[in-house]
Amino acid sequence: MVHIKFYSLVAALFITVFVFVSPVESAHSSRGSSYSSRGVNTSSLDDDVVKTFSVPVLFRVTASKLTADFGDPRGDGTRSHEGQDMLAPKGTPIVSPTKAVVTAIGDGESSGKYVYTAAPGGGSFRYMHLDSVASIKRGDKLDVGDLIGTVGDTGNAQGGVYHLHFEVCDEKNQATDPLPRLGSDFTLKEKISFLEGVIKESKDDDYAEFLVEIFGKEIAEGAKLGYDLPAKIETELNKTGLGASINAQAALLKIIETIPSVLTTDLKAGDSGAVVSLLQLYLMFTTTGPARDKLALAGATGYYGAVTAAAISEYQTTHKLVASGVYDVATRKVMR
Repeated sequence: MVHIKFYSLVAALFITVFVFVSPVESAHSSRGSSYSSRGVNTSSLDDDVVKTFSVPVLFRVTASKLTADFGDPRGDGTRSHEGQDMLAPKGTPIVSPTKAVVTAIGDGESSGKYVYTAAPGGGSFRYMHLDSVASIKRGDKLDVGDLIGTVGDTGNAQGGVYHLHFEVCDEKNQATDPLPRLGSDFTLKEKISFLEGVIKESKDDDYAEFLVEIFGKEIAEGAKLGYDLPAKIETELNKTGLGASINAQAALLKIIETIPSVLTTDLKAGDSGAVVSLLQLYLMFTTTGPARDKLALAGATGYYGAVTAAAISEYQTTHKLVASGVYDVATRKVMR
């Protein structure tokens, strides 16, 4: 009887250590944490794998400019790199690129501060070397754009460049190359829309001030386009003097957006005058694309030449109109 009780005690102790202690500490490769999702309800996640998703670092990192480093030798050739590094300023927000469930949070000797999440389809995402972790806990459900943490250099990254080490593991807990799945960047509109939650979930009371100081240019561009900013961001923008400038530009943009309502006649190649200048201003300030960029370089000349016709054609194509290059009734109707 004594022996039975003894072995039962040992078994209980083993289970406690194995299940509850092992997920906390992480080696850089993270293979030792394969049981970190046990006990976490992930039934809210879709069964289908999200094949491509946006870069989780919110600013200053673009998918097209990432340098592939999965599989590169590390530790003098003793191991391989099992993720994708993304360089960004210290404190840059990192957000969830998909719906997810938090499965582990900790601070490893190699990985530094980390967050692991269960991903749709049974895999997992792992974020390492974080400077700070968001106000989240194990079991929390995350939506796209929810804050994970911020870029840092904790763990064995100290003394190097600030970066996010991002891992994507399959349902068998095997690391896979993240780069082919990082198919896009969040749009500026999406980034701005995430800021309210990012500030709320940050543990830094001055995070709005930091965001404006470091990423003011991007945020100001969003404000110019009329995207709603969190109140704290607007306050910090006003402190820098950017707020008044943005408000003036926003008011100007609203005026420019009314131009099609006063241009009631067709315009085509060879036409000239103030009405053409107004149309050119409208295209320069409210549209995007290579043809628009060429028009912006030329300026509002008042002459309806090939450059203006190309910008109109580009607009018509974008809005599924006949690309005639003529400012006609159908085009005016869409612009209004």
